[in-house]
Amino acid sequence: MGIQQDAGEILLYAYKSYIKDESINANKLLETTGWEGNRIDRAIKYLKDLDAIQIIHTMRNVNGVQNFIFRSLTPIGINIIENKPEFERTFGLNVEGWKR
Repeated sequence: MGIQQDAGEILLYAYKSYIKDESINANKLLETTGWEGNRIDRAIKYLKDLDAIQIIHTMRNVNGVQNFIFRSLTPIGINIIENKPEFERTFGLNVEGWKR
C-alpha cells in the first residue's frame, strides 16, 4: 500500500473510534495496525495536510510516529468517509472491504 491508502485505513479507524468516543494515539495505531511507525507517521501527516483530522503534534516520538494529540475529525474528513464514492476516489480503497 501507498501513503494514500494507508491514510484511508487510518481515517476509517479514526472515524470508528471517534463515533464510539474512544481515544486515538500513536500507541493504539501501532498496536492496531501492526505497521512500522514511519508508515503511520506519513499517513497521519497526510491526513492532517488534507484537513481530514485535527491533531497537535508533540515533541515525543513513539517508535517512529511523532506523538500527537488527536482533537477531532474535521467536517471534510467526515464527508469523505460518509460519501463512499468520495472516499474511494480520495484513498483508492473500498469502504465496504475494510476489516479493522
